[in-house]
Amino acid sequence: MSTVPTQSRRVSQRQPLACRECTKSKRKCSKTIPCTRCIRLRLSCSREIVQLQRSVARHGAEVNFLDSLVRDLNSLLESTSTTAKLELPQIISKVRNRILQLQPGLETSLEQQPHVHEPPPPPGPNEAQCHAEPVEPAGSSLLTAIEHLAWGRDSAGCFPHLKCGCQYSRPVLSRANPRSSQRSFDPGVDAFSAQKLIRFHLCHMAWHHDCIHAPTFLEQCERFWRTGETDHALWMALYFSVLGATVFAMRISSRAKAAVDIDLDMMPPADHFLTAMLEALYAGHFLEDMSIFSVQAIVISTEIAHNLGRSQLNATLFKAAVRIAECLGVHRIREAHGSSLNTEEGWIETAQREVGKRVWCQMVIQDHFAIPFTNTYSISPSQYSTGPPLNADDHDLTDMPDTVLTVSSYVRALRKIADLMPSLIDGLGTMGQPKPLRDQYAHVLLLDKRMRSVVKGFPRFLLQPDVEKELETPWLGIARRSLAITAAEKIIMIHRPFLFLSFHSSSYQHTRRTCVAAALTILREHETIINEGDFFVWTHSAFCITAAIILCFEVSVASNNSTGGPETDKFRVAILAARNRLADQKSDILAQRGVALIDAIFASEGNLDLDFYRAVADVLRFGQTTHGEPSSSSSTTTTSTTTIPLLPDLSEPYRSPGNTATPDSQSTFDPHPDNMDFETWFNHIFYHLSSSAG
Repeated sequence: MSTVPTQSRRVSQRQPLACRECTKSKRKCSKTIPCTRCIRLRLSCSREIVQLQRSVARHGAEVNFLDSLVRDLNSLLESTSTTAKLELPQIISKVRNRILQLQPGLETSLEQQPHVHEPPPPPGPNEAQCHAEPVEPAGSSLLTAIEHLAWGRDSAGCFPHLKCGCQYSRPVLSRANPRSSQRSFDPGVDAFSAQKLIRFHLCHMAWHHDCIHAPTFLEQCERFWRTGETDHALWMALYFSVLGATVFAMRISSRAKAAVDIDLDMMPPADHFLTAMLEALYAGHFLEDMSIFSVQAIVISTEIAHNLGRSQLNATLFKAAVRIAECLGVHRIREAHGSSLNTEEGWIETAQREVGKRVWCQMVIQDHFAIPFTNTYSISPSQYSTGPPLNADDHDLTDMPDTVLTVSSYVRALRKIADLMPSLIDGLGTMGQPKPLRDQYAHVLLLDKRMRSVVKGFPRFLLQPDVEKELETPWLGIARRSLAITAAEKIIMIHRPFLFLSFHSSSYQHTRRTCVAAALTILREHETIINEGDFFVWTHSAFCITAAIILCFEVSVASNNSTGGPETDKFRVAILAARNRLADQKSDILAQRGVALIDAIFASEGNLDLDFYRAVADVLRFGQTTHGEPSSSSSTTTTSTTTIPLLPDLSEPYRSPGNTATPDSQSTFDPHPDNMDFETWFNHIFYHLSSSAG
């Protein structure tokens, strides 16, 4: 095949089919190479290769991408094993042929092109040894990338796609997307009110998901408010997701209502914004036109989806978001080398790379924290290389030590807990061949110990009150309480495989004591948050329900065994208080389902198995009859205006009534300080109380 440089080729509207000699002599050509006339006259027969302008426009991105692959392959020749070196020249040849094929606009297959032979590299001194080495992963990934070209997919891992030539390339200077004007959406809120909501979210709520670079998002919002234009059609989904989370939080938190001067009665419900987000996703063809905006929108929608009764929808969207993120290369973002924050291009690239790392971090957290409910995980720790986000504030994106509070501090702490969870399920064995109970319980206790060690290493401002920092950072107080609730719930999560058994077998009493104490801690923190009217986080309701159910099990077992006493009465008071707090959250379907579940469990106290199945049936009926935001008639039995009683004194570690047994030989409980009673450990870590283990 001719290798005439592109610059020297004649530009034409079409590719000539007649050979050069016939064209020059103005004779009829058979249009085959060699043609019949040239064969008869024994002439040199060749066809002119011209440059088609339309081919440059159609294949420009692919040509650039293939060029980048050739450069990578050439550089790989200097570092890989001899086996790879023998194969790589053939790969380079095929890619180079494809580049030449696309430039003139020929549509013949690669198999029809003549093979360009390149000499193999000279053998090294240890050639025999090198031939025995396997091909390194880098060569394998490049082979995969070339295969993906045939499928119309990309695997270059070049997020945020500002300088690459792949199909997702989106240069800085051409960020506007012409598809953004295809359909306009009615946000249901005027620009003035939306500005208040967005600024409130960025100041008081973004710390919880950390999926946004606030200055960039605010700039995009102001452009939309001013001109109605967006960078991408799918940006609207992100916009609606943020508005929905903000409106929902303000309807529950009295402190949030006071912070923003907005008439909530004139504002659409949160479900309206969630529905608008879904419409924007589908209108923007989010499953085909892949964008980081759709991933951000879906991940942030978790803040309200469960509370609006959309858990199944959220789970399905999240699975799609994981795949979209992987297609975009968000799971293997490369660290920046040489990027300068002093230039506009360097700042934009750094900000977008950081958004990708933040979003992936939140996806890892959500995926791994869902393991007890799915018994699996979608994001394997060994199959991604994107590191945690920088411990940096949005205004400078300068990485700081963990001891410095930034907008990413809370999420970075949660990520360390989430990283433990895949090993929890992996250590129990496979679904088909689970490990013996003794080995499983030893693994659970080991994870309990590791979890406590991780929490102990968190920055002090996330564990204990700091008045000065809380004055400077308005969300720090609620972040600390949220972390306390989450840490307690994750201890329960670790013990969940043996939680039900612990109510029936003395071998797992450590699990029973730990989970009951953790449940009491969650209810105590939840009560404080509600009484102070602090900002709402969706996990508060979810974990409050978990804690209340555990105490319901404890009360039911104690009643069935006739071992109840003053301690059991205190549990009933705590459960009733939690139930009333949940019942007050009228717009929270998750909370109302929790009320129905608690009521069902207490309907026939004393028969745990019967109570459990009846509770499931009642909650299912509740879910089928509840659509949209629940009305005030959703809660029954006890009115929500009941005075909330104080929780019992938790200064002493909990002991299950009437049972002082310790784990038998099946367990391997280690009396290490990190395995002390949960309440003692929790108070020591979060409040530095000097309670002693009984």
